[in-house]
Amino acid sequence: MKTKICATCKAEETTMYRVQIRKGKVWIFVCESCCKMHKQGEYYRYGGTWKGYRH
Repeated sequence: MKTKICATCKAEETTMYRVQIRKGKVWIFVCESCCKMHKQGEYYRYGGTWKGYRH
Protein backbone atom coordinates (compact mmCIF):
# COMPACT_ATOMS: atom_id res chain seq x y z
CA MET A 1 0.00 0.00 0.00
CA LYS A 2 1.08 3.53 -0.71
CA THR A 3 0.27 6.51 1.47
CA LYS A 4 0.24 10.29 1.23
CA ILE A 5 0.39 12.94 3.94
CA CYS A 6 -2.61 15.27 4.35
CA ALA A 7 -1.61 18.85 3.53
CA THR A 8 -3.87 20.16 6.31
CA CYS A 9 -3.57 17.87 9.35
CA LYS A 10 -0.48 15.83 8.32
CA ALA A 11 -2.27 12.47 8.79
CA GLU A 12 -0.91 9.60 6.68
CA GLU A 13 -3.67 7.92 4.67
CA THR A 14 -4.18 5.45 1.81
CA THR A 15 -7.11 7.43 0.36
CA MET A 16 -6.74 11.15 -0.29
CA TYR A 17 -8.79 13.83 -2.04
CA ARG A 18 -7.30 16.30 -4.50
CA VAL A 19 -8.76 19.74 -3.79
CA GLN A 20 -8.26 23.44 -4.24
CA ILE A 21 -8.98 25.57 -1.17
CA ARG A 22 -7.55 28.92 -2.25
CA LYS A 23 -7.88 31.14 -5.27
CA GLY A 24 -5.44 30.07 -7.98
CA LYS A 25 -4.29 26.83 -9.53
CA VAL A 26 -2.66 25.08 -6.56
CA TRP A 27 -4.00 21.58 -5.84
CA ILE A 28 -3.37 19.74 -2.56
CA PHE A 29 -4.14 16.27 -1.20
CA VAL A 30 -6.20 16.08 1.99
CA CYS A 31 -7.74 13.29 4.09
CA GLU A 32 -11.49 12.64 4.26
CA SER A 33 -12.15 14.65 7.42
CA CYS A 34 -10.19 17.66 6.16
CA CYS A 35 -11.96 17.41 2.79
CA LYS A 36 -15.32 17.66 4.56
CA MET A 37 -14.07 20.68 6.50
CA HIS A 38 -12.75 22.45 3.37
CA LYS A 39 -16.03 21.90 1.46
CA GLN A 40 -17.43 24.87 3.38
CA GLY A 41 -14.79 27.20 1.92
CA GLU A 42 -15.46 29.76 -0.79
CA TYR A 43 -12.74 28.46 -3.14
CA TYR A 44 -13.21 24.72 -2.54
CA ARG A 45 -12.96 22.62 -5.68
CA TYR A 46 -12.78 18.81 -5.89
CA GLY A 47 -10.30 17.27 -8.31
CA GLY A 48 -10.47 13.51 -7.77
CA THR A 49 -9.72 10.71 -5.37
CA TRP A 50 -6.28 9.09 -5.00
CA LYS A 51 -6.10 5.52 -3.68
CA GLY A 52 -2.85 3.96 -2.58
CA TYR A 53 -4.06 0.41 -2.97
CA ARG A 54 -5.41 -1.83 -5.73
CA HIS A 55 -8.83 -3.44 -5.69
